[in-house]
Amino acid sequence: MKTLTNPYEQDQVRKVDPYSRLVAYPVQAQNIFHFPEGVPAFEQVKEFVFLSKPDSRPFLFMQALRPQDLSFVCIDPFLIDPDYAPRISDADAKFLHLNAVEDALVLCIVTVARDVTNTTANLQAPLVININACMGKQIICDGQNYPVRYRIWDALDNIETMQRENRASEQVEVSAKG
Repeated sequence: MKTLTNPYEQDQVRKVDPYSRLVAYPVQAQNIFHFPEGVPAFEQVKEFVFLSKPDSRPFLFMQALRPQDLSFVCIDPFLIDPDYAPRISDADAKFLHLNAVEDALVLCIVTVARDVTNTTANLQAPLVININACMGKQIICDGQNYPVRYRIWDALDNIETMQRENRASEQVEVSAKG
C-alpha cells in the first residue's frame, strides 16, 4: 500500500484561472483534492479544487488544475433527492481512507443542457471525497438503480411543492388549535 503525500509544500500558493479573461484565484495546497484514478474519460487529470459562487448556487465547480480549461459542474445530491442513499463499497472506502461517514462529501456531476430545465445529475456515479485526506473518486452505486440523468429542475420543483404543502398544512393545524 502506498501512502499518498502532498507533492506541494504547505505554504506554496498556486493559481487557478477558471475563466482566462477574468481573475486567477490563489489556491493553497491543502485545498487541492487528489483523484488518484482521475475521473472516467479524464484519467490523466488528478488534481482539482472546488469553487463556489453565490450566483451559481446550488451548483459548484470542480476545476482541474491542469488543464485549466477543464471544469465539472457539480451539485449536492441530497439537495435534489432527500432520499438519496448511495452505498460506498468497502473497497472504495478503503481506497479513500474513509474511517467515518462524516468524512465523506458526496457530489454528483451535472450535465447542463441548452434548455436549463433539462439539466441532469448523475446519481448512479457520484463523486465521493474524503474531506480530511483531500482525496476523491467517482464510484458506481453497485446494486442500486439511481438514474444517470436525474432531472434537477423537476426534482427542485417537486421539493418546493412539497414544502409549500407542508407549510400550508401546518398553518391549517395552527388555525384549528387557535
